[in-house]
Amino acid sequence: MITESDTLTVTVPHTGAELIAQVLQVDETLDFALLKVNGLNLAPVVFGTSPITIGETIWTATKEGKNVSLARGILQSSQRVPGQDFGVLHHSASPWPGNSLLLNDCGEAIGFNRYGPGSNQAIDVATIEHLLVRQNIKITVASNPCVSELEVAQEKADIAASEARQAQIEAERARKVAVNLESRLKESNLRNEDLVAQTQDAWNRAEPALQEATIAKQNAENIRIELETKTAAIQAETNAIMETLNRDRMLAEQRFEIQLAEQKKGAERRETILISVVTVLVVLAIVAIIFLRTRSTKAVARPIERQTSRTEMHNVDLAEYVLDGRDEDGIRYLLRISGDQLGGDDGIVIERNPKDSPYIINHSDVSRKHARMSLMQDRIFIEDLGSTNGTSVNGQAIEDKGPVMVNNGDQIIIGSVFMKLRVLDD
Repeated sequence: MITESDTLTVTVPHTGAELIAQVLQVDETLDFALLKVNGLNLAPVVFGTSPITIGETIWTATKEGKNVSLARGILQSSQRVPGQDFGVLHHSASPWPGNSLLLNDCGEAIGFNRYGPGSNQAIDVATIEHLLVRQNIKITVASNPCVSELEVAQEKADIAASEARQAQIEAERARKVAVNLESRLKESNLRNEDLVAQTQDAWNRAEPALQEATIAKQNAENIRIELETKTAAIQAETNAIMETLNRDRMLAEQRFEIQLAEQKKGAERRETILISVVTVLVVLAIVAIIFLRTRSTKAVARPIERQTSRTEMHNVDLAEYVLDGRDEDGIRYLLRISGDQLGGDDGIVIERNPKDSPYIINHSDVSRKHARMSLMQDRIFIEDLGSTNGTSVNGQAIEDKGPVMVNNGDQIIIGSVFMKLRVLDD
């Protein structure tokens, strides 16, 4: 029996160190002694605050030979001792023969094992806390409740059960989806069979059409080859015609150049003769003036106006005039004009529009109203009517010159059409 006046020696496990312990309190009822050991630097025990649950896992110190370890057990019961102010915990662990702490899964003290071999009883932590408080010893209390392995397992089991229920719901939903998909698959297979039949029928109908299309394509190719052959023949014929036209045009241009050169020479001869005549007339005039001055008598000169006799007018009216020529492409144009038409008030108008005049030259360089020919005092005159491409007589442009006299054999260019005036006597 230990008394409060005793001094004890405590041997530290593992190290074998021996320390002096002072007895602070002895409780025979609890079979409990509180010792104070100096010289140890140990961490304080944390007292658990969680409610004690029957069936939870507990741990206690045990000894196997010289080794100290923890033994695991189950909390079997918790009860208050009748007539005593303390509680007793019963468990299944095998404690160290002697006093040792009873711990929960979090390593927190929940009781103190009583002395005795094979004793599976422990004083509850509330009784221990009461004894320590009476000795003014500070204790460390757990800040959070301990979650035991049983609670963890129960929570996991609940989660697993919830997941199982959810999985069952999902499985049922998946089964319904599978049934629906199976139904749709059957419908799809039926539609596919129908589509296959329709496709085969369409192919059967399309095959003759493809054959006809192939035949039509071959016929089109034959027609294309035939058209190319005919086109080549027409092109060759056209080229031959164009060569002939070009050759004729070149010959016409050469003839025209020869005629133009001859007309130029004739004009030069006429100009020489005219100069000679004028010179003679001037000389005669000078002689006449000298002669008249030598005479004392004065003579009155009267202008003599040549009157056209009825016979001459009749002959001019009965004459027929021809404008004959070709354009740069060798196309021939022939205009027959009677004398009585030239002798009218306005003469005749050479133009391009057949609706306005019978004297037409259907050429793009000829204006709608190009030139006017008229008969005045037994002479034939031609006048440009403001045409776009102009009019010339014997190579001389007559725009803005008014009526210009023309003679038999003169060359007249209407736009780009070379014409020659001929007088056909009655």
